[in-house]
Amino acid sequence: MKLKLVGKSGQISLGRAKAGACFIVQSLPSGDILLKLVPENEKWLHDHDIKGKLARADEWMRNNLAKSTNLDELLAQCNQSNA
Repeated sequence: MKLKLVGKSGQISLGRAKAGACFIVQSLPSGDILLKLVPENEKWLHDHDIKGKLARADEWMRNNLAKSTNLDELLAQCNQSNA
């Protein structure tokens, strides 16, 4: 564990290896600040438009509960539409 000093501009240097990396900044009730590195392959999940789409998808899932499917009926319907 390293001790970092916040500069006069309010910044902390994490080193060149972390330059350009995205972090989630979480302020905890204790006053601590938690930085969580966002992996490259997950950055898209934090895009503003994508967050909105995911929120709408979550709402749709809550309002449209899964139902069991009668596979025999489904197969019959598929066979009828292909005939």
